[in-house]
Amino acid sequence: MIKLRHLLNEVWEDANKALDVDITYTNAKGQQKKIKARDALRLPKDHPAHIQAAKIAGPKDAPANQPKPKEEPGKAAKAAAQPAQSGQPVKQGQTQQGKVAAAKPPAVGATPGAKAPAGTTPTPETPPPGKLSGADFKSSAEKNADGEGDKSQSTTGKRPGADDMKLKNLMPGIDTSKKTLDQIPPADKMELSTKIDALVDMVGQAKAKGEKPEYFNLCKVTVPGTNLYCDGNLGIDRNDMPQFKGNPRPGSPAAEMPKNKDGEVDGEAFFKQLLQRDGIKVDGPHEVPPDRLKATQMNMVGDKVAGMYDALEQDPTNPNLTAPIYVSNDGYVLDGHHRWAAIVAYNAKHPDKPIPMKVNVIDEPIKPLVKRANDYADYIGIEKKAAVAGQGNPALAPEKKK
Repeated sequence: MIKLRHLLNEVWEDANKALDVDITYTNAKGQQKKIKARDALRLPKDHPAHIQAAKIAGPKDAPANQPKPKEEPGKAAKAAAQPAQSGQPVKQGQTQQGKVAAAKPPAVGATPGAKAPAGTTPTPETPPPGKLSGADFKSSAEKNADGEGDKSQSTTGKRPGADDMKLKNLMPGIDTSKKTLDQIPPADKMELSTKIDALVDMVGQAKAKGEKPEYFNLCKVTVPGTNLYCDGNLGIDRNDMPQFKGNPRPGSPAAEMPKNKDGEVDGEAFFKQLLQRDGIKVDGPHEVPPDRLKATQMNMVGDKVAGMYDALEQDPTNPNLTAPIYVSNDGYVLDGHHRWAAIVAYNAKHPDKPIPMKVNVIDEPIKPLVKRANDYADYIGIEKKAAVAGQGNPALAPEKKK
């Protein structure tokens, strides 16, 4: 009974086009944000977006988590039996005298779904008013497979590089058995992006108070049946992962490299040269669906991902966040976990316009590759970064010891 009620609510939501409008609200950071009224109704009732959406929905258009007002029994049948008023159009299935016309069976030998001959009235195949057909319970994926989906959206939002055979050619050891974002229910995608939005608000509130945000391990956020976020990770702590960008150790080769405004060096190019010298191929950049990749480390700084995700909301083409990351030939992220997680969150919220993940594929499995990369980082002298809250926003980063 509960599952049927849930399905009925979903059918009602799809039919209620009034909730497809965008509404604008101000978040905790004082920024103007947009969200669909339908999605806003899933937020807490005291959320400013939910309050606006509830006004749009009205008492008879209650959200899915609230029951609709009951109608008087037999009211719909009585209305259908009433004669049409003079000058008013006749409803489908209703005669001018108010009688409901019985549907005629198809002619013997007629092909189901065939067009009626000229001059004849086609037999409606839709169920009677107030009844649900089997098509009403189909998912959007099933409707698209049956040719019943929105044709205007047939090519919009297609995941770049989604062909698993191409991924296998690019990364022979990749596991493609898990579900992708476009194969999970919309509610799961909404929950994923809502949690990241909550992290963005938490960071904003902490900044407003001049405090560091509370540390949150994003690996605790999971979507059953998928790689997200850290399902199948290798159990390596973030502190033990290789760092190609960071502060140079005094007296090391990295200390002689050019530094950015934060005093950090970038050793990626040198690492790539060493790989090629050792006969290990580095292929890329290529565009792949980020939800096919796997996390190597077992923890990610939540507010860091939230800060990057918020920046992508402002500019999905941000070159600092969409630059290529390094992955192994079995589909694991070697460097760039937080950027990868931010793009996954963005794609969950915007399935119609996903951002592809640009990758450089190193032709080596992840376990020996992690050791090789760590040896390289230790040799040139790039210090590792601890998993500290506040790294997602430079203004919230802890002060460095002098």
